[in-house]
Amino acid sequence: MRKMDKERVAECISKTRTFYDTRAVGCALLKVKEIAAEPPVLIPLTDYRFPDDMYRYLDARAMRYVNRMERRRELMDDTIPAEGPWYGIAEHTAFLGGRVDYERDTSWHHAVLEAPGELGKLAMDEENPVFKMVNGGIAYMREKYGEYFLPMVRGASGPLEMANTLRGNEFFYDFYEEPDELKALLDYCADALVWNYEKQIQAAGDVYGGVVTGFGEWLPGRGLGHVSEDTTTMISVELFEEFGRPRTEWVYRQFDEVFLHMHALSERCLAVAASMPNIRLMELSSDPNTDRAVEVYKRNREHFSNVIPVLRLTREEILGNMDLLKEQKTVVWYDASSMEDAKDMVRLFAKELPVR
Repeated sequence: MRKMDKERVAECISKTRTFYDTRAVGCALLKVKEIAAEPPVLIPLTDYRFPDDMYRYLDARAMRYVNRMERRRELMDDTIPAEGPWYGIAEHTAFLGGRVDYERDTSWHHAVLEAPGELGKLAMDEENPVFKMVNGGIAYMREKYGEYFLPMVRGASGPLEMANTLRGNEFFYDFYEEPDELKALLDYCADALVWNYEKQIQAAGDVYGGVVTGFGEWLPGRGLGHVSEDTTTMISVELFEEFGRPRTEWVYRQFDEVFLHMHALSERCLAVAASMPNIRLMELSSDPNTDRAVEVYKRNREHFSNVIPVLRLTREEILGNMDLLKEQKTVVWYDASSMEDAKDMVRLFAKELPVR
């Protein structure tokens, strides 16, 4: 089992710093996410009994990642080798208590609160098994596999998304029927988010003066990411301004920089999301039944003036939008058809979109 090339890792981090700091446009970082000729190896969550099998599961994740990076050793894209625990979406709120069900490729946290004012049912408890699985898992992988890849935090759901999960769909009635209790719940979620994420940072330790976020993007200093704001897309802008913005802004101001995860389906609220403080990166993922993320981005580009977009693009989209890419800074996630396709894209970015 070959160890990571620390000189190469330092070069990737340095290039990322330069990319963030430069005022030059026409710069891009290229992250090859998948290679079709090398299908991802699924590790079914249902093959494990949690929390008892936590370490066996984490060892399987680590070995899968080491093998993946070994196959890509000659691929000189801008991916920073990092891995961390991942047990599905439930862990973004289940650290506060409640039942979790696992499926093969994700997990679900059952609604805990029958009313928004039942805060006594929630607890920020370091003995919570899901808290241990995530934060203890980050520390375990850092200590055992630190010579093979960098530690990665898990990330977070925003306060609105947390409250939505804790309440279930009754959450949407709370805006009108129990607004004061909902605001108190959102305040609690904001505090819990910061508490839990700071524990993740502590577990990961300093990573070249920053942190590798939940989607693998490195941020300098005390970076928060990824933070998901999916629920923002399901309420009006007016409700977001009253209920969401005060808590979300407070959360973002607790950290140096933020990596925000949004969806193409959220076009109507992209402007308010991008206006939040301290956002360095904003991912716009593609969704079914709507335009591709790059098309949505182009229609809303003026709202991203202080934010670097993260876009998952096809080869056709990269070539068809090269003029756009040369007018800005972009992080591009790419799914290659083969290793040669991936290497060819690396050469194209080095020629057309160099970081300088």
